[in-house]
Amino acid sequence: MTGQRGSISKAIAGLMLVEAVTLAIASIVHFGVVIPLGVVTLDDPFAGARIPEAIIAVVVGVAALSLLTRWAGAWWLALAATIFAIAGVLVGVSIVLSGTVSRTGDLIYHFSLLVALLVTVALLFTPAARHAIRRSP
Repeated sequence: MTGQRGSISKAIAGLMLVEAVTLAIASIVHFGVVIPLGVVTLDDPFAGARIPEAIIAVVVGVAALSLLTRWAGAWWLALAATIFAIAGVLVGVSIVLSGTVSRTGDLIYHFSLLVALLVTVALLFTPAARHAIRRSP
């Protein structure tokens, strides 16, 4: 049973690390770095999202690391970081929707990230996760 408890916290941390990495990549792309991915190229300089996405990436990444290191306040930090990221994503969606240019890729990214963040919150509230994350190392 202990393995299952550790697995849920590792799974949540892994999901949060993926979220943090995608936010970091989005920030880098918004700084003007072009990233070729075969048939698709990420090229979307946008000054308004550079810093916010970088900050959210760091906050979510730190929270994920707190889960992996079994820090005593990890559950609260993970929850707060995820809620912070959800708020940031909602602001991002509102900016994309209020723009005059169609940005389908941005909407797909923001909504996908929002789903992942909502799954993270749901996982954090499962009894197994709460027990596994809140117990002392």
